[in-house]
Amino acid sequence: MTYCVWHRGLGITLDLTEADLGHPEYPRLLDEIYGNYQPDLLYCLEAHEDEGFICPGFMAIRKVNGRPHAMHVAKGERPETKDESDLHKALREYTVKVAAGEGFRVTGAEGAEGGKRRTDVTVEGGEHHRLAYEIQLAAIAGGSVDERTRSAFRNGITPLWLVNNENAIPIDRAPWARLNVQSWRDVTDRAALPVRGGVKQLQMPRCDWSNAVPCPQQGAGRCGGRHALWEPVRGLYYDDVIRRTATGELVSLYLPHPAGRRGWYMWVTPTDKDEFLEGRPEPLPGPCTGGLGHVPAPRAGARETGDHLEAGLRSELTRARDDERPIDASLWHTEPGSSGFSRPFTVGEFVIPGDLVAARRTFTRALEHCADIAARLPSGVDIAAGRAEITGEQRERLADARERCRRLAEEMHTHPWWETVGDRHAAREALTYAATHDTASWTIRPEAGPVV
Repeated sequence: MTYCVWHRGLGITLDLTEADLGHPEYPRLLDEIYGNYQPDLLYCLEAHEDEGFICPGFMAIRKVNGRPHAMHVAKGERPETKDESDLHKALREYTVKVAAGEGFRVTGAEGAEGGKRRTDVTVEGGEHHRLAYEIQLAAIAGGSVDERTRSAFRNGITPLWLVNNENAIPIDRAPWARLNVQSWRDVTDRAALPVRGGVKQLQMPRCDWSNAVPCPQQGAGRCGGRHALWEPVRGLYYDDVIRRTATGELVSLYLPHPAGRRGWYMWVTPTDKDEFLEGRPEPLPGPCTGGLGHVPAPRAGARETGDHLEAGLRSELTRARDDERPIDASLWHTEPGSSGFSRPFTVGEFVIPGDLVAARRTFTRALEHCADIAARLPSGVDIAAGRAEITGEQRERLADARERCRRLAEEMHTHPWWETVGDRHAAREALTYAATHDTASWTIRPEAGPVV
């Protein structure tokens, strides 16, 4: 029981000791929350102290002796409505039909522990792959998801929680997949059911200046290496997921959050999983998010502290659980870059970072590319006389080239190195010289020129 709780919908902390909850701009907020229970609306803040894991349950407000308290909701779920029950039945029948059609052994409502819990569909595939499909359409408390997931793993079964809401509680608390279906007709009237979330593929984009995203490890600039990124898989259908999970073509992977908050569950290929883990044991959730083991420390990297930690927490608690964004996994898997991005360039009194010199060289090439596109366009005289015109494709190419030049110029001008220099004009001259000469092993004396 506590007097402070986080409201995920509004992104504010509620103080239950105050009559207005500390937010006079929402005069009837307590009555709205108390009379309309939503299992995933209120969130425990204390669960994140000391980089702790998410506690098993979300929270609800109860009144004791007339005073409101926030209490954890560890178990229980809301019964399905009639529409949800019809959709539930349609998804269960669809899963059975597809799995049986692939030749897998399929059973429904199998007992997990002494008959206490029965899964919707169990599929037995090749090489002892056993999948327990939990079709979850109604609201459910996190503790129930954790308990049923632990039970499945103890029985040698991998659970697959099937949801249809981007904020469903099972997302990232257990292996999951999301479909965009809201009615039983969405299942029976479609030729195929696209999977909207839950399956990822490993990408290793180059961290250089052709990439618009700053280095995730440094927070700025580029390192020249490659960083792991788990991208959502598009164009995958539920039939594919049923078949590929049963045959082992897709396996479950858990990735902890580097700041200790909730991590991510995903379905990936065994090849991507092996490349990502590099022979290390698979990370396991902490005891409060599944009780399956410990979380190994990620590789060296910056930790969130102070205001950044608070901002990260607020973002984590208010975002959709399945926001369809790529997952940065650079702290876990990174390939180092070339020495050209890490070695400094010394020009006179200036020691210039290698990645800034690389940025200046990339900017020069981008300007040349932009000028080349412009030179190939029809002349103004021909356009005015109606003898030629600029096509939409040409305009788009030129706009993209100019935008790239603008982006590179902005990133160069905001590089942290500039804060360490006094004479910016001289520093810019030194940077230009370094970018146009191979000066990595030279010391430049302004009065004497380069000395090898």
